[in-house]
Amino acid sequence: MAGWLRPVRTLVATAAGVLLAGLAAPVAVVAAPPGGAVGWRDLGTLGGDWSVPVGLTDSGLVLGDSQTADGRVHAFVWRDGTLTDLGTLGTDSHGAAVNERGVVVGTTVLADGRTRPFRWRDGVMTDLSAVHGPSSAVGVNERGEVIGTRHTDDSGQYGRAFRWRNGISTDLPGRGGDTVAAAINDRGDVVGFTNSADGASTEAALWRDGRLVRLTPPTSSTSMATGINDRGQVVGTMRVDGSGWHAFLWYDGVFTDLGTLGGTDSYPVGVNGRGQVAGSAQTPTDMRAVRWHHGVVTDLGTLGGSYSQAMAINAAGTVVGEATVASGAKHGVAWARGRSVDLGPLDLGRSGGRVGFVNDRGLVAGQLAATGGDVHAVVWNLDRRH
Repeated sequence: MAGWLRPVRTLVATAAGVLLAGLAAPVAVVAAPPGGAVGWRDLGTLGGDWSVPVGLTDSGLVLGDSQTADGRVHAFVWRDGTLTDLGTLGTDSHGAAVNERGVVVGTTVLADGRTRPFRWRDGVMTDLSAVHGPSSAVGVNERGEVIGTRHTDDSGQYGRAFRWRNGISTDLPGRGGDTVAAAINDRGDVVGFTNSADGASTEAALWRDGRLVRLTPPTSSTSMATGINDRGQVVGTMRVDGSGWHAFLWYDGVFTDLGTLGGTDSYPVGVNGRGQVAGSAQTPTDMRAVRWHHGVVTDLGTLGGSYSQAMAINAAGTVVGEATVASGAKHGVAWARGRSVDLGPLDLGRSGGRVGFVNDRGLVAGQLAATGGDVHAVVWNLDRRH
């Protein structure tokens, strides 16, 4: 089950200064006009002012975080109109990932301020007690294997990546420095990155059967893996010497530089089972959402403006994100079957909205400040247009 790790996102933004990229490649353009607008549904909150989604399953379960009535933050799950508070083992909890069985993992803050990884299953939250020290969980697959990062006395900024399985936690091997786990697939393959002992080198990593496979790009001094599908195809970003950040696809030992639209940078947000990769490319004048497949980078277009950005992709190749209309306002958008579907304006109220996830049934999750106040988690259904 692929996913993004927040520290990885931060590292990428800091290192690049912009969103990430690749080299020139054949370009196809989706020129179909926007489709009809899609209505949205407010998921509500746990009694506080705001809520945000952090995950979405194909069965339609939304995982998120919400402010509670007493000002704390709790993870929640939403399904078919019902919002369930997952509770906490201390003061707060934050969801990170959910699988199709409804197993949730994340991080809880204890009363003394320590952070601990949790698993929530069948209404019960438990501490992953086999993981030692301040820790956080970031991913879970359909077999219930959990990945995350823990901090030790000798770890640096990012800590040590771990995999928890059947009550046993194992640190993933590295290169002498920190290790970070970003995503896990249903076969148990884990991807992320490792640091050298002196911290001078960051390299994309795959852990297969507990062993480190170094994903060393042939033309890059810095790289990070951020997603993986069940075939073992890995996506990530790499800094090409003398150039910018390039999105890459790795499969069976072969690196493919995914390319841009003639600009400088690009970055991936996910890869589906077909090997289709969604992301965004920096063009000479703006940013554009793109889909890469079989060596072709497809410009997904906008809603009449000059800007678009991809956030997620599903098994059918539907990509969701945001795009500007002719006036320059940002709207949510889904690119599906050669058409762009307008999800409506995102800049509502005092907080900007976003589109974050899409499942294989066409349900889209994001957040809006529709009442003029703080953001609420919302869903759009691409099969129910108004």
